[in-house]
Amino acid sequence: MRARAHIAVSAALILALPACSAETRQQPLRGVLTTPTDIDLDWTGTRPGVAGHVLEFATEEAGPYTVLDHLPRQVSTYRHPDLMPHTTFFYRLRAYRGPVTRPVRADLPDGIRFTWTDDSADEDGFLLEMRRKDSGWYEPVAVVDPEVTGTTLRTLPGEKQATFRIRALVLGEQSNVVRLTSGG
Repeated sequence: MRARAHIAVSAALILALPACSAETRQQPLRGVLTTPTDIDLDWTGTRPGVAGHVLEFATEEAGPYTVLDHLPRQVSTYRHPDLMPHTTFFYRLRAYRGPVTRPVRADLPDGIRFTWTDDSADEDGFLLEMRRKDSGWYEPVAVVDPEVTGTTLRTLPGEKQATFRIRALVLGEQSNVVRLTSGG
């Protein structure tokens, strides 16, 4: 019974220490281990001109980092669910900016084909952004490599009535790095 209590205390410390260190810093990106295998992230401090953020993670602080999602400016929380137990994760945000244009649109039976002219010289890619009929903002729905000028979106019911635009994706400043270790 005594050994079981020791293990429980150790597990609680492993779970609490990373969360405390991530929350006590006054940085724009914060994280907390909400269950043994779910990490919740939130951020503040969106600067003028920032269109959104790219949220990335890695299992080594130096990377390589993998993109979790491209998130519009209005989104400031993210849950990274179902993580591998007893693993350390590193998170960072990269702001993005870039001018927007209206693409040429061709409706297909099961989607929409978009084409556009590449007028930017330094893009890191392009985002296809969609504003649903009753939404107040655009959200990224597809990412396209630099120098590419067309993509096809397979639409879900109701998406053909949405408004679309193309953003030349230009990556900007990087946030602090948050380190958390999953439980088990």
